Amino acid sequence: VWPMLVKESLKALAGLGLLSLGGKYLLRRVFEVVAEARSSEAFVALCLLTVAGTSLLTQKLGFSDTLGAFLAGAILAETNFRTQIEADIRPFRGLLLGLFFVTTGSSIDIELLFREWPNVLALLAGLIIIKTLIISAIGPRVGLTLQESVRIGLLLSQGGEFAFVVFSLANRLGVLPLELNKLLIIVVVLSMALTPLLNEIGRWAADFIDDKFGSEDKVEEMVNYEGSEPVVIVGFGQMGQVLANLLSAPLASGSDGNTVGWPFVAFDLNPSVVKESRKLGFPILYGDASRPAVLLSAGITSPKAVMIMYTDKKRTIEAVQRLRLAFPAIPIYARAQDMMHLLDLKKAGATDAILENAETSLQLGSKLLKGFGVMSDDVTFLRQLVRNSMEIQAQEVLSQKDDQEFDIMKPLQVRVADIVEAEKTIPSTSNDDKLSREDNTDTAGEDAKGVLYCELNGTNNFLDQTKGAGEMNTVNPSMPLITTTEES
Repeated sequence: VWPMLVKESLKALAGLGLLSLGGKYLLRRVFEVVAEARSSEAFVALCLLTVAGTSLLTQKLGFSDTLGAFLAGAILAETNFRTQIEADIRPFRGLLLGLFFVTTGSSIDIELLFREWPNVLALLAGLIIIKTLIISAIGPRVGLTLQESVRIGLLLSQGGEFAFVVFSLANRLGVLPLELNKLLIIVVVLSMALTPLLNEIGRWAADFIDDKFGSEDKVEEMVNYEGSEPVVIVGFGQMGQVLANLLSAPLASGSDGNTVGWPFVAFDLNPSVVKESRKLGFPILYGDASRPAVLLSAGITSPKAVMIMYTDKKRTIEAVQRLRLAFPAIPIYARAQDMMHLLDLKKAGATDAILENAETSLQLGSKLLKGFGVMSDDVTFLRQLVRNSMEIQAQEVLSQKDDQEFDIMKPLQVRVADIVEAEKTIPSTSNDDKLSREDNTDTAGEDAKGVLYCELNGTNNFLDQTKGAGEMNTVNPSMPLITTTEES
């Protein structure tokens, strides 16, 4: 008997080992190939096929199919696609979890519970205490603090779902008496029901240990870090990587004493990008972060802000719409390809959007003007003036005809006036403000010298730059109105 038992055990263990290793390396490559197709249906189908196939193989090896499903989940959790998988199987999990608890509840023998309640309480207390002590002892040896070990020990002290599998198998083989089997099932079910209470007890115990025995030294890198409230970068191409480096800089947090910037997490649907970025140390996950379910699967319940770095117009707009619906109050910034796209993004709910091509031109122009000796404040003002002009013209085109393209920007002509009162703050402008020439003719003193104050108007007039200081000339009626205040 013993030689046969040893032979079968070694055979089963070897089969499980090969299945685990093969699944870890081969399955990861298969998922990478499917992920490149960007098909969520194929992704879900592959997940279900993995679970079914692993369950079938473990059954052939003499183990239960439940163990195969568990092994499949463990293998999938080791891949870079964990977050996306959790989001895709969420509907199945909710349905099957409900079915599991229905069958579990129906298996409780209430009469046995009331008759054997002293034994039930003793077994329940023994299960919780023994598991808590074991996990609390192991925790510090794997890098956890005492507080974390105690809290995790209490949180994991209940019985698991595999207990039902073991008890069912034992009952079928006649290893356990039927009444003892039912009693153990009651203990496991009650321990699972106590999980929320055990979580609170664990939190209280961890706080107590921290107050009494905790060290005052804190890890500086973890200051002000909230795992559930990072900045989310959707798309991790070149611009996403630049943004990540900006956020990770020490000065990004706005605090001199903090050695880390804003906490952030990036998402991308390119497996190669995820793999290489992780090697470089970036906190990046595989998944479509425009889906709120993916963010929730990653533990992000309330992001600090969302930066959408997609280049596809339709995809960017859809991402803004979905995220705005899920998170009404958070800032959402997006990358626009043209001015009409920028307006569409704002309509979809984006807090703001950056027109990348125009910003490149504005940055180059700013460097040019600064190289010519123009003051930085003047360059910043002119840059914003051009942005406002582009948005106004795009809105005019949009209001005239929905399908009309905004390809050519009208020339912007501004005449600089000398105004001096440096201490006076120039009023802020907005796209909806309309300046009349009469409202701004007395804003500067008689001895004024300095910069011009001008705003945009949607009417088709402008000041002729070729005329004298006090003259106006409507030369081209297609130009936006630029109103200046000037003292000679």
